[in-house]
Amino acid sequence: MVAPQKQPYEYQVGGSLPINAPTYVVRQADNDLYEALKAAEFCYVLNSRQMGKSSLRVQTMRRLQLEGIVCAAIDITSIGTQQITPEQWYAGVLRNLVSSFQLADQVNLRSWWRDRELLSPVQRLSEFIEQILLESVSENIVIFIDEIDSVLSLHFPIDDLFAFIRACYNKRAENNKYKRLTFALLGVATPSDLILDKNRTPFNIGKAIALNGFHLHEVQPLAQGLAINKAENSQEILQEVLAWTGGQPFLTQKVCKLLLTYLNSESNINPKSTLHNPQEWVAEIVRSQMISSWEAQDEPEHLKTIRDRLLRNKQCAGRLLGLYQQILQQSGVPADDSPEQMELRLSGLVVRQQGLLKVYNRIYESVFNFSWVEKELASLRPYSETFTAWLGSDCQDKSRLLRGQALQDALAWAANKSLSDRDYQFLSASQELDKEEIECSLKAEKKARKLEKLEAKIALEVEKKAKEAVEEANNILTRAIQKTNQKRLKLRAGQRWQILLALCVASPGILLRLTGLLQSSEWAALDLFFRLRPSQPIDDRIVIVSIEEEDLQKYGWPIRDRVIAQILQKLHSQKPRAIGLNIYRDLPVEPGYAELHKAFTNIPNIVGIENINYKNSPGVLPPPALSRRKQIGFNNVVVDADGKVRRSLLYCWVDNKSHTSFALQLAFIYLKAEGIEPQTAKDTEYLQLGKAVFRSFESNDGGYVGTDDEGYQILGNFRKPSTSFRKVSMMDVLKNRVPQDWGRDRIVLIGSTTSSLKDFFYTPYTKDLVKSKPIPSVELQANFLGQILTAAHSGGALINVWPDPIEWLWICSWSCLGVILIWRSPSLGKFILYILLAGTALIGSSYLAFLAGWWIPVIPPMLCLLGATIVTGIGAREDRLEKLRLRRTVELIMEVYPNNPVACRIAIECLKRSESEANQVLLNQWEDELSHR
Repeated sequence: MVAPQKQPYEYQVGGSLPINAPTYVVRQADNDLYEALKAAEFCYVLNSRQMGKSSLRVQTMRRLQLEGIVCAAIDITSIGTQQITPEQWYAGVLRNLVSSFQLADQVNLRSWWRDRELLSPVQRLSEFIEQILLESVSENIVIFIDEIDSVLSLHFPIDDLFAFIRACYNKRAENNKYKRLTFALLGVATPSDLILDKNRTPFNIGKAIALNGFHLHEVQPLAQGLAINKAENSQEILQEVLAWTGGQPFLTQKVCKLLLTYLNSESNINPKSTLHNPQEWVAEIVRSQMISSWEAQDEPEHLKTIRDRLLRNKQCAGRLLGLYQQILQQSGVPADDSPEQMELRLSGLVVRQQGLLKVYNRIYESVFNFSWVEKELASLRPYSETFTAWLGSDCQDKSRLLRGQALQDALAWAANKSLSDRDYQFLSASQELDKEEIECSLKAEKKARKLEKLEAKIALEVEKKAKEAVEEANNILTRAIQKTNQKRLKLRAGQRWQILLALCVASPGILLRLTGLLQSSEWAALDLFFRLRPSQPIDDRIVIVSIEEEDLQKYGWPIRDRVIAQILQKLHSQKPRAIGLNIYRDLPVEPGYAELHKAFTNIPNIVGIENINYKNSPGVLPPPALSRRKQIGFNNVVVDADGKVRRSLLYCWVDNKSHTSFALQLAFIYLKAEGIEPQTAKDTEYLQLGKAVFRSFESNDGGYVGTDDEGYQILGNFRKPSTSFRKVSMMDVLKNRVPQDWGRDRIVLIGSTTSSLKDFFYTPYTKDLVKSKPIPSVELQANFLGQILTAAHSGGALINVWPDPIEWLWICSWSCLGVILIWRSPSLGKFILYILLAGTALIGSSYLAFLAGWWIPVIPPMLCLLGATIVTGIGAREDRLEKLRLRRTVELIMEVYPNNPVACRIAIECLKRSESEANQVLLNQWEDELSHR
């Protein structure tokens, strides 16, 4: 009797698995991708290489085809990326579609393409989809685009392809045929690598499919191969395999294949003994067949692929290796989705687990270990030896730092490269040390030169005094009289023009202001006044429903229409005066579009937002239902040159059409309940609401110079972010965790406050744009709205400015004050005190004016005050110097008094007659003082 033969079983390492491959492992991604595409959602699977993306596509296509869905697969690498024109590339895409959907009998692609040569390639693709594909194929259609990262090698822009995919999604709202069409993108890239324009990208309307490694409960197909071939404890063996591979599909298949090869080999004489301890056996196979001499045994290539991706870009390799070295040292670092971390994840070497970035598996950790990292970093650094020694001293040994030409060579090498934090720390410390040594050398040279000059000066003084000591008193007197007469004439002339010169200082101050050179300083002073202003009470008229990170984790982004409809219904039951939806809804976000449309139609006091095509803004359309009811407002914001918002835009005109702001539209609804209607102020064209007339901003108002004043703008009056408005989360509203009358007679704003959506703006309360935290867009709109309401109720909250002539008079008055202070100051100490008091008065009066609602100049008058004192102070200083010189003349005369007393007395009397009464008193005092020495 012939023994039955074993069923052949093969593990496939690399490449796409056939549809009926026994080793294919079904993961969560299989169901996620299948269900999403079946529901006609746009999907993308972006992950590292050799994670099973192509096999996933093959299996998913098969399942969809069994459901009657027509599928096509476009492999970008088969079209080519080198030496190809856009027309050739897009024609290759169409050829794939014609072939996959068997449309060759219905369209002659070559002639069809030539007939439309006036259209761009992407326009031809769009026309082909709409007029041929959707007309010829009546079933649902899924187009898979594999190896999508290959488009990064094209020498022409490819953003239009992704914009076309998004356009297909947008057309579903007006053409039902497009509801049968969807796309799935697969490749090794991030969405930002493929397209940077957030307004055209399809990735923010699609679904990301997470493709994770194998888990033990999923890998039963792999266990069957071991069980067929002598391994009775296949589950234990497979568990140990996953302990080494971390579930990485390529490595798992390869290790299983190595084990199966060993089981079937003739050298395995006693398989039961081999399988008795699976932990040691698997470890021995992995170490000997994969880790040891891995570069020679890496077939098909996998580890080399990871290595090459890390080192392919010499500009960034150091940064990636430094980050990976940190992960090895700390057993993981916090994941922040930075570009470096995303690139490291795309290499496949690390994986995100529980908020940390960790090495994917033990095989990677054994191959790409500390020694390998140090070796690669050493090959990159020209200063490797000294860098290693410096690290060995715990970064304390300054003798290991670079200096001179070695430092310059290292800096030249590091230019335009992204290095590790330790590299930058080493180079920075070397620069500091080099700078200190240069400064010490320069100080020593400077000190030596000063000593030489001082010695020469002393020698000259000694020689001069020696000559003067032997001269006749008559010659000393003659020189003293000549010098005194010359100085007196200069002093009298100076007193006549110094006041006029000091007053002229105001002119450059005004000119500096008009040229805009002081604009940033005036903005900074205004921002400081905002931050110094006492906190205001919470505005109880406005409440905010904030979409927080917890809400995004539960409901995703964008928030589905059904969830927003539920929020609106719950808020409507609170009976607010108005509801402001600060979320774009130009397109449906299923499920729940019908419910949201019903809410827009039935709730009378909702105001939605639009972003109009204004000042280089791309524009976003409003919700159609609210647009028809004219219950929309734009949320465009005017941003100053330093990145801060200080103005509020109430109206703007585009193509002769007037648009109202989101905040003003809500204010109209709120104030209408109090009988306050908008009207034109008397004798002006300005808007009046209640007690307030909203004067339109002009280009030179306040500290602004030549600023764009298009539209109807006002200066913004902002509240402190920490004490502005009451907030509740979206989750609290949906879970009914807010009081019953929480929103009654108030304005309820709905918008995002989570940092991940990056919908933030900087205001005067932001000290700087790097460390300070901006405020969310919804809170910015609340500030605009609160200012309008307060102004309408009380007439306050508006920031006023002076006309230009009054501002110029204000600046001139402080220049005159500087002149008065310097001439009335009897001493330097009192002069400094007077200037400090005057500067304090200027800043204090400007601050008090700000509290009263006026923005008046601070920097120009301060500069004129100081400039006038400096210019006038020169003359005052000359007056004091003249007295010192006069005293010095008397001292020189009295030095020769014992030798020629008569000449010295005559010289003193002549000086008295030629000087003022005040100087005569001083001369008598000095004469008596020197005579008694």
